[in-house]
Amino acid sequence: MHVVVFGAGGIGGYLIGKLGPLLSKAGTGLDTLSVIARGEHLQAIQSQGLLYRDPEGNEYRTYPSIATDSPDQLPWADLIFLCVKGYDLDEAVQSIERFVHSSTIVLPLLNGGDIYERVGDKLGKGRVLPGAIYISSSITAPGCVTHTGGKGHIVTGAEPGGSVEQPSELANLLVRGSIPFTWFPDPLPAIWTKYVFIAPFCLVTAVADKTIGEVCADPQLNGDVRALIGEVAAVAGALGVRLPDDIVEQTMEKAASFPGDTKTSFQRDVEQGRVKDERDLFGGTVLRLGKQTGTATPETEKYHNRLP
Repeated sequence: MHVVVFGAGGIGGYLIGKLGPLLSKAGTGLDTLSVIARGEHLQAIQSQGLLYRDPEGNEYRTYPSIATDSPDQLPWADLIFLCVKGYDLDEAVQSIERFVHSSTIVLPLLNGGDIYERVGDKLGKGRVLPGAIYISSSITAPGCVTHTGGKGHIVTGAEPGGSVEQPSELANLLVRGSIPFTWFPDPLPAIWTKYVFIAPFCLVTAVADKTIGEVCADPQLNGDVRALIGEVAAVAGALGVRLPDDIVEQTMEKAASFPGDTKTSFQRDVEQGRVKDERDLFGGTVLRLGKQTGTATPETEKYHNRLP
């Protein structure tokens, strides 16, 4: 099996670190592991492999079969993990078109409610599966990815209107790589449950320059983030995604389980003044889907417009 990890940041680096050891073992089903990265990070991977540190401090070094910034060099792929940022998604999908065949499985692991649709509509071939991952992991030095929290649990499942059968090659690979996952006949509620949490908290923490704990403790911000959660959940409902009736309270309970000084990755990107950030993923998507479904999203619009 030829597996491609497109993007070697926190998520991609975790997958590379977990799958890498399978390359040296017979019978794992993994013959070739290709990595698409760029810049100093890519140069370090090419020269010394990728160093993955797990939450217990253990280190694993993987030497991918191919590490490149030129997807045109890659042969046909059997499985592709898309692990790029939202603003790079369209370009990434265009880049993989050449080595996707009719039975290639494409699993996007971005934070977003409509990522599956965006990839499937643009790609138009292969088997695109909805997906999400629960992890806190990041590049801590060129060629090094450190996994600090979350179990790296992947949620995925049947594409809407498609086969509900779990692809054995994907399941076997994840099991052999000790990557926890859950296959759902309908994965969209699980994916939107994550998005209902991450989009509102990313917007409010970034605009208010407050940690998750500070947002929860401030009466005004607490009320605002609850309103945003309700809007995102309403958009999901208008799209036919069934979420729990108490999704607002469930989401706030999840936020309370984080250390009080936790910052969202989007908040850190805004603080650092990055040229590219994911404001469109966390705000623009909600506004577009709200307009598409006739769902009011005034609080989301207010916070999206207040972003620096």
